[in-house]
Amino acid sequence: MTIARVAIAVMTTLVAFLTVQATGWLVNAMQASADLFRGKDVTRAEILGSGIGGPVALLVGLLLIGVVLGRYAWFCRSVWVELLKFGNYRELYNHRATLDVARFQSQRYDDLIRKIEELPHLWSTRIRFSEEMIALVATASSFLFFGSSLVWHAPAYALVIVLATVPMMVVEFRLTAVSWALFEKLVPILKVRNMLERPFRVKTVFVQALGFDQMPALRTEIDANVAEVVRTYDGYRAEAFKAEMRSSFCGTVGLCLVLVHAVWHAVAHAGEIGTLTVILAAMRAFQGNLEMMVGLVAEQWSSAKGVILIEEEYFGLSPVLTTENPVKPEFRGPPRIEFKNVSFAYPETDGKLVLRDMSLVIEPGSKVAIVGRSGAGKTTMQSLLMRERDPTEGRIFVDGVELRHIAPRDWNRCVSALWQEYAVLERQIGKEIASSRLGEPYDHDAVVAAARFADFESVALGKPQGFETQIGVEFGGCELSGGERQRLALARVRYRNKPIMILDEPDARLDPRSAEKVIDGVFALAGVTVIMITHHVSRAERCDRVIVVEKGEVVEVGKHNDLMERNGAYASMYALDKKRLGGVAGAA
Repeated sequence: MTIARVAIAVMTTLVAFLTVQATGWLVNAMQASADLFRGKDVTRAEILGSGIGGPVALLVGLLLIGVVLGRYAWFCRSVWVELLKFGNYRELYNHRATLDVARFQSQRYDDLIRKIEELPHLWSTRIRFSEEMIALVATASSFLFFGSSLVWHAPAYALVIVLATVPMMVVEFRLTAVSWALFEKLVPILKVRNMLERPFRVKTVFVQALGFDQMPALRTEIDANVAEVVRTYDGYRAEAFKAEMRSSFCGTVGLCLVLVHAVWHAVAHAGEIGTLTVILAAMRAFQGNLEMMVGLVAEQWSSAKGVILIEEEYFGLSPVLTTENPVKPEFRGPPRIEFKNVSFAYPETDGKLVLRDMSLVIEPGSKVAIVGRSGAGKTTMQSLLMRERDPTEGRIFVDGVELRHIAPRDWNRCVSALWQEYAVLERQIGKEIASSRLGEPYDHDAVVAAARFADFESVALGKPQGFETQIGVEFGGCELSGGERQRLALARVRYRNKPIMILDEPDARLDPRSAEKVIDGVFALAGVTVIMITHHVSRAERCDRVIVVEKGEVVEVGKHNDLMERNGAYASMYALDKKRLGGVAGAA
């Protein structure tokens, strides 16, 4: 399709050139006929026999061909843009799918994404660059056709026009370089604006902003941000206006001098009007095409930098985690998990440890609680258990195999997790529960069983179409409450049916009755290792093992009764949690 577009562009330009030539031929033929038949009554046959018929037929034919080519050009461009648009995003998304969580959460990734999204054509920059290439081919063809005609008739004219256009070439490339430098300078400011504008684009943030009455203040901050960007670009535009005015004036003066000389020469030497017409058209097209080519090349220079940003930096991104000597896990049941002297620091924190010298064992099929205050490192432990990150120091083993030697995707097939932050997409309820095994056949019985496990079955059956009910008012469906969404998310985890289940605050948004039913379901699971991360220390009472974390360190490990007898950190948190829950119950 690209070859077809280029061919049509060249053919269209050739037809336009031939149309000008045919017009000049027709004018010359009419001028000769007027001289021949001046003062005489002539017949139609004499007029056609005078040589006018050929130029008229050629001109009409070229005009009709131009119409056909124009429609074909539109058709090819429409198909080409559509194919390229979907192909472009498919390639972008495919590459994004090869990255890991650690890369997604890195500052480098975020800065690069924001920079690309501030490009004039965003992620479609590569398509725009291709469009500019085709436009450049068409313009270059026109430049060659009309340039050849001008050089044939008057080579000196071509030289004068080229020399007069040189200042514009210099200005365009200098301004393009300045514009790109300004863009890179303003990226941090534009990144801040993107953050400020999120409440106007994202539903959950919009609701929060309205609740806090943030909109007027946000509007003021956005206006100040915009004003700073506008002031910066106003200075650039003022400089560009003066420079382009001077260079364009210089180019136009050169064209005017050539035009005046051509007219004077034709009048002084009784030249043919048609030939003069061709020369004038060739001069204007030659200069216009030259200016357009300079502009397109300068614009492509800028677009090329955007393309390089995408091609080299975005497609050059690779997962943070590497898997040397990969091992395919073949566990017959839940594996034994062991942390050996594990420490961890996030890359952008200058080595500040979040976890320190952590050693622990999680036995197969056990129910384990990881408890601790906010910021103790519990969620980081989940990230390591999911192999979203690798330890900075120490090692994690599963059935004697170091987790570093199991590819994240292979390990993911052994683990199912409920994160604190999760998303529920607007599918039918049953299909959204089954989305944790997307690509596999839909199993309605398993969906119902998973919903029952999460105390969600009654919610689904209470909707108009049961498990076929559409989620989301945007699609004409129903809206789920926060607690209903959490139960659906938990059902989705259960439907995945993996030997290891990691639950981060599984009852955080649930009412007491639903929370108890969900926890009962969790402890009724057999043949599954359950790792429950929770602030509610009382939830650990029924667990086989409790791991208490403080400031990134394991301070206590054991059963509930043993830890209570020690009267240490766990006993203190447990007493406070019971007091809190008792207060809630009393208030109810």
